[in-house]
Amino acid sequence: MKRRISILGLVSVFCLLGLLSSTAQPQGDKSKGEIHVLFIGNSLTYGNDLPKMIAELAEAGKQRPMRHERETPGGCTFEKHWKDGKALAKIQSRKWDFVVLQDQSQAPLQKKDAMFDYGKKFDAEIKKHGAKTILYQTWALQNKPDDQPAISKAYLDLSKELKSGIAPVGNAWDAALKADKKLVLHTNDKKHPNITGTYLAACVFYATIYGKSPEGLPERLGKLTDEEARRLQAIAWKTVQTMSK
Repeated sequence: MKRRISILGLVSVFCLLGLLSSTAQPQGDKSKGEIHVLFIGNSLTYGNDLPKMIAELAEAGKQRPMRHERETPGGCTFEKHWKDGKALAKIQSRKWDFVVLQDQSQAPLQKKDAMFDYGKKFDAEIKKHGAKTILYQTWALQNKPDDQPAISKAYLDLSKELKSGIAPVGNAWDAALKADKKLVLHTNDKKHPNITGTYLAACVFYATIYGKSPEGLPERLGKLTDEEARRLQAIAWKTVQTMSK
């Protein structure tokens, strides 16, 4: 009888110790499994809060949560970012999974050499700190659609040289505008994205970062019909797939 009591007593003690141990231990790092992305660019990135929109798509698609920061002063080029030092400090400040680089809208046309020179500098630092570069390929001005091939090629050539990722937003915009002549993706200034343009960009980034199609994800903006959202989602996925071949 005493033996049985002692065994039961030991079991109780171990159970109590186990309970105390489980409550004393941390419940795991809440950031585990998250994707951390730094956006370096300008108003083409911060307009309509593109990073937040991508994160919301990730949440809707039940993907790994995307945590993000940005360094996006208006009109900033790669060269100005580099010389200001703030973007570099953010790259060095912590561990990132991806760093997105977006140059000034006309840089691929007017300052291509500087775009490449400073793009290489940033990429070297990004790799040095264990992250991967994603180039944010932008779009042509609304009244100069014929500039798109040159803009697209500049980003694609730089991506090949860096062996980096690329989010082909400009190509997706071009495809969407050609598919629907009534579609408007720019604001009245003919340069910045309206909410629809940013949504298409977000779908491209979702497909680029997660390697998944955004097709079928709920449209949470309250600005697009389901049909409009589905059409843009499909264009984004097709464009990203074309780039990966």
